[in-house]
Amino acid sequence: MGLFEFALLFSAVVALYNFQQIKMALKQKGYAVEMFTGWLRDYRQFKALIEEETDQKNKISYQKNLNGLHFSLMGMAVFAVLILRKLA
Repeated sequence: MGLFEFALLFSAVVALYNFQQIKMALKQKGYAVEMFTGWLRDYRQFKALIEEETDQKNKISYQKNLNGLHFSLMGMAVFAVLILRKLA
């Protein structure tokens, strides 16, 4: 396993961690959450939750989770492209 493959795997693990944190936050706020399905629904609900959150500390924490998810997904895309270019 090369460095790009490791970086792709690490980005995927970080993305899954952030999704898990999003699902936990939604569950704590009383939203219906499925374990393995509804990721896009949860993403939209979480963005709405951030907008309506009044506690600034929670809002910052939620935004950090969302930013971590965005960056890890972007990292997965970049490293997948780099791996594919290396194979070609």
